[in-house]
Amino acid sequence: MASDFIKEKIKDRPVDKKKLAKRIGMTALIAVVFGMVSAITFTLVYARISPDPGDTVREVSLSGSEPESAVPAALSKDSIPAAPSEDKAVISADTVPQDTKSAEPGNPGRSTIINNITNNVDMSPEAYSRLCQSVHNVAADAARSLVTVKATTTDTDWFENPYENGNTAMGLMIADNGRQLLILVDSSITKDAEQISVVLSDGTPANAKIINTDPDTSLQIIGVELSELSDEVKDHIHYATLGSSAYSTVVGTPVIAIGSPIGIADSEGYGFITSMSQEKEMSDFNVHLLTTDIRGSENSSGVIIDYSGRVLGIITDEYKDSNLSDMITTYAISDIKDTIENLANGKERTYMGIIGTSVTQDAADTYNLPMGAYVINVDPDSPAMTAGIQSGDVITKIGTEEITDYNDYSDVISELTAGIETVVTVQRYSRGDFTELTFEAVLSKK
Repeated sequence: MASDFIKEKIKDRPVDKKKLAKRIGMTALIAVVFGMVSAITFTLVYARISPDPGDTVREVSLSGSEPESAVPAALSKDSIPAAPSEDKAVISADTVPQDTKSAEPGNPGRSTIINNITNNVDMSPEAYSRLCQSVHNVAADAARSLVTVKATTTDTDWFENPYENGNTAMGLMIADNGRQLLILVDSSITKDAEQISVVLSDGTPANAKIINTDPDTSLQIIGVELSELSDEVKDHIHYATLGSSAYSTVVGTPVIAIGSPIGIADSEGYGFITSMSQEKEMSDFNVHLLTTDIRGSENSSGVIIDYSGRVLGIITDEYKDSNLSDMITTYAISDIKDTIENLANGKERTYMGIIGTSVTQDAADTYNLPMGAYVINVDPDSPAMTAGIQSGDVITKIGTEEITDYNDYSDVISELTAGIETVVTVQRYSRGDFTELTFEAVLSKK
């Protein structure tokens, strides 16, 4: 019997199909609910942390804003008031009499031509007023790209009562990157600021934050989130058109100072560019200064534009000549376009630490110097000083790139990446002659 018990087979408990189906159904329902919750959560979170397709950050490019060879256009013929046609004759070779004193055979004299021109142009006060108004209209249209920037700090008085200090200046709207409205301003007003705000040309207020600053020029880009602006405001944003200050005839160009040239917002000044011979040496690049005959204040800000509304210079008070302290001085726009573009894209400038100038052909012939970038000074603790480059060296090659002047040097450095090692070839004066030397320099960020 014992053996029969041991051989007895124990049957499995029968499966309850109803309970099994119920469990499978509950599991499936829980899975569906969990999936829906996950999808909803992901959608809400993703909408907050990711930009909309139209708000993706894009790189800002200013290189195509204006051809470097462009010459500012004068006022159109339509803006110059002409006298009624019935009162004035049309000037032609047949209608201009010869001047007996200065005329050559077949050519009218200069004084006669001038007299006939003035006789054929309406010189009345009303015509002059209309001409001035047309110039003002150019300034007013360009001023739509300007904003008022206010930087605020909080302090307390003797009685521990809090109060606000505020500095204001004019900023220039240059572009947007799809997410932020980018504004160029002088960093001196935002130093130590606890809050930065702007007022657009249509009166719309907005908060801003610092994006990038150049330590040499003190230029700074601040940004306003486009999501904080209404569609109507965004549709009426007017970005500045950058012109060119590189052409040889820039001196004598009639210009308008807009923004706050006399220290008062929305003020204007009219005059001419009087010089661009001053050049400010900075680390690894130089900037020409445009001086004007337009009077300004010590806290002036804004830009100068040509008569087509294109920006030719950014007003600066950093490097005014002591003899011209009340005249508007600007950075030449062509020399700082790359700087502005790098600031707008959040890029830090590649740094070698050379302050220099170009060896001109005259200097090369007179002093028997090699052509290249002449080293005036080397920044302390810079990559150039660490490598062994000295004042008086003439840089003739960086890597495989030939350097014929200081502009070549600046362009090559700006295209290199911080952290890389490059070979710098120089000509060094020693014992009455120049000797070629090479140095290995590791570039850094400014």
